[in-house]
Amino acid sequence: MSDLHRLAAEAGLMRCWTDADGAGQEVSDGSLRAILTALDLPAGTPEEIARSRASLRHRLDRLPAMITADRNKPIPLPDRLHNAQLLDEAGHAVDIGMDSLRRSGLAEPGYYRLESAQGSIRIAIAPDCCPPIGRRCWGVAIQIPSLRSSGDFGDFGTLCEAVRLLGAKGADAVAISPVHALDDPARFAPYSPSSRLALNILFGEAEPIAAADGSDLIDWSKAGPAKLAALRQTVGGDDAGLLQSHARRGLDAVQQAAREAGMAIGLIADLAVGVDPGGSDARSDPAAFLQGLRIGAPPDPLGPRGQDWGLTGYSPLALVERGFEPFIAMLRANMPAGGGIRIDHGFGLQRLWVVPEGRAASEGAYLRYPFDDLLRLVKLEAWRARAIVIAEDLGTRPAGFSAALEAAGIHGMAVLPFSRDEAGEFLPAAAYPARSVAMSGTHDTPTLAGWWTGRDLEWSRLLDRGGDSGAERDQHRKALWRAIGEATPMPAKDDPDMVIDRALAFLAGTPSSLLLVPMEDMVGMIEQPNLPGTVDTHPNWRRRLPDRMEKLLDRPDVSRRIDRLNRERGA
Repeated sequence: MSDLHRLAAEAGLMRCWTDADGAGQEVSDGSLRAILTALDLPAGTPEEIARSRASLRHRLDRLPAMITADRNKPIPLPDRLHNAQLLDEAGHAVDIGMDSLRRSGLAEPGYYRLESAQGSIRIAIAPDCCPPIGRRCWGVAIQIPSLRSSGDFGDFGTLCEAVRLLGAKGADAVAISPVHALDDPARFAPYSPSSRLALNILFGEAEPIAAADGSDLIDWSKAGPAKLAALRQTVGGDDAGLLQSHARRGLDAVQQAAREAGMAIGLIADLAVGVDPGGSDARSDPAAFLQGLRIGAPPDPLGPRGQDWGLTGYSPLALVERGFEPFIAMLRANMPAGGGIRIDHGFGLQRLWVVPEGRAASEGAYLRYPFDDLLRLVKLEAWRARAIVIAEDLGTRPAGFSAALEAAGIHGMAVLPFSRDEAGEFLPAAAYPARSVAMSGTHDTPTLAGWWTGRDLEWSRLLDRGGDSGAERDQHRKALWRAIGEATPMPAKDDPDMVIDRALAFLAGTPSSLLLVPMEDMVGMIEQPNLPGTVDTHPNWRRRLPDRMEKLLDRPDVSRRIDRLNRERGA
């Protein structure tokens, strides 16, 4: 192994990796040097490599700011640490010796502090697993702006009312896309936030200053600034703190409404995988984030050239050196008490594909993250918040990832379009894992009606995106109906109504702990909320639901579907 490759390995870069087809791949030396340089580890010459290795060793040999461990398991304290005093979160001394900590650990989850002459170390003791869902139940996934209201788009007030109505109908959960802060009121992509610590203030409730235009699409260039003006009137000015507090109260009220409606879970928040490199999080604390690198995905069948998401993420070394404080703060800002959280691109807890600025996405590499530490902190914060945890685990899973999630009590996702065997046949209902969230689709996939009618194929042809041919889709329709149709005649491709009924009944019968149905599927919409890989050629994040929630829930087709879900999964 060359010194360059040793430095890359020591810095957490994976020079060799396996692609989606199971083929081994190797990162070029040029890409390694570019990424290492962005990590502040210059590697252009043998002398630079030597200095970078020495610098990295020095940083990693420091007394750790935090050590994580599982309850009743040995705590890996540094050998040089002697005669330390353990304090609990209240600052009270805990009567336990160093040898006992190293041998048996601590039984009670929580945060502790170890004080010694060598320095102070924070200790995080994780529970055995995250809180369980408890029973098989169902809920819906809602894009907040899509909710019809007296304003131009839905907000926390509209969501609060929707939660009450859904709870009365038997739903136990409402999942939403990220509500992170965005810098520009005309921006609307929820997975490209400015900050994951602050909320999108546009979701705060305010009296509208202009009536909604009534169309099926939101004009964010007008709706965003108009809502901001209304909010300034509501809170009495442009104070950022007041606007944030107003939004936070609105979001907290949603979870309170869910509990009052009898929901077992209530609100399931969504945590985006990264932030805008020019946004407020990265600007206010640049040392905490990867600089000169963008996160994305390597080449695969969905993106043959790889993907650059235009986002940055936390620096793994900075997280370690700061005792994971930025990560903990982010979890606390997004985890509803007694509710749930979905971690977008959950693989990022273990590794992220990083791409040097100015290079093609295919010239990136995987960067390892302190997976065991991050997993323990997720368990601990979920335990403290009494919140369930879901990890988006679609795609090529890193080795050991699924087993680690299962042991941690974190639920994976079982999405109908992707739940197939190696021959392409849709899995039977019994094959869905109990520790999973079953879904008919996501915000990035065609709706059931859109897929069955081939609306997604029309978009693919219009935008030259490739995908199924008409003949291939015919075969896939037959395969889906074999799985869900219960030997009844297959509906025509222009008749998706029965397909939706059967798909939701099929998913309701799976062992999955939770079934989430996008509202677009519940009401039979043809168009999907977002088309990945597009910006303005498809109306992403702009579609409104066809009516107000109370009217939608009273529709015969929606009532029929909800009745079936309650029969299969009701309390």
